[in-house]
Amino acid sequence: MTENCPLSVGIIQDFLASLEALGINGFFYGITSNINLGQVHPFKKLEKRLPLEMAKVHYAVFSDERTRLYRDAYLNVFARHDEYYFEKKVVGPNLWRQPDASQAQLLNLLKDNEINSRVAWLLPSKYHPSWMNMFMLHSSLSDQDLKVAIDENREKIDRLLQVYAEFFSSKYIHLLNPIFNFNCLTTTSIKILKLAAEGTSSPDIAKSLYLTERGVNYHIDRMKVLFGAKNRVQLISRAFQIGILNAMPQPSSIL
Repeated sequence: MTENCPLSVGIIQDFLASLEALGINGFFYGITSNINLGQVHPFKKLEKRLPLEMAKVHYAVFSDERTRLYRDAYLNVFARHDEYYFEKKVVGPNLWRQPDASQAQLLNLLKDNEINSRVAWLLPSKYHPSWMNMFMLHSSLSDQDLKVAIDENREKIDRLLQVYAEFFSSKYIHLLNPIFNFNCLTTTSIKILKLAAEGTSSPDIAKSLYLTERGVNYHIDRMKVLFGAKNRVQLISRAFQIGILNAMPQPSSIL
C-alpha cells in the first residue's frame, strides 16, 4: 500500500480550510507523468495508467488515513471498471463523473468516505517537462455545486494549489519523483548512474559490471530521456537534485 509523506496536522488543516469554497474534505497529491504529450512516452509503466500499477506507487501525500485507504480500495477494486479513470485529463480542474446506479459498491465506498464529488487538478511540474503535479480533491458538494464553486474560484484555487504543489514537491521530491516512486530504473541502471556520478568512464563501468560499453551507453541514454537531461553532467546533476543518488531517508526522519 502507498505510504503517506507525513505533514503536520496544522499544515493539512490550513490547506483544507483554504479550499473551503470547494467543500473539500480530503485530498491526495502526487507527481505523475503527462500522457497527453503526443510523443514517445519515457515512462512506459505509466503510459496506460493501469490501476494496479498506480496502486504500487511508494509514496503520496494524503490528507488523512481514511483517504489513503479509499485510494487503495478504488485503484485495486474499482478503477478498472471506471471509464472516466482512463479518459485523458487536461491541465487544470477535471471533474470526475460519478458512478451510475449499476456501480453500487463504488457508490457505497464514496458514501462511506463522505465523497459526493471529485476533481483531479493537474499542474505542470518544474522538475521535468513531462511530469505533472496531481491533486485529487474530494468534496462534500454535489457535482453541480462543485462545478459552480470551481468556476467562481478557479484562479484563486489554481494559485493556491501551485503554492502547495511547490511545498509538497520540494519537501518530498526524493520520494515523490516518478523515477523512484514508480520503479522506473532497473538495478543495473542505478549502479551505472552511481558509477558515472563518481566520474567512472563508460568503458570502466562496462568492465566493472561485466557489460559492453554499448550496453552502458544505452542505459545512460535512456536515463537522459527519463530525467530530461541533455548530457551526462546534467543527468548526474538532476539525479542528485531529485534524490536518486542520495540516501533515501524514511519520511519520519525528514520532518
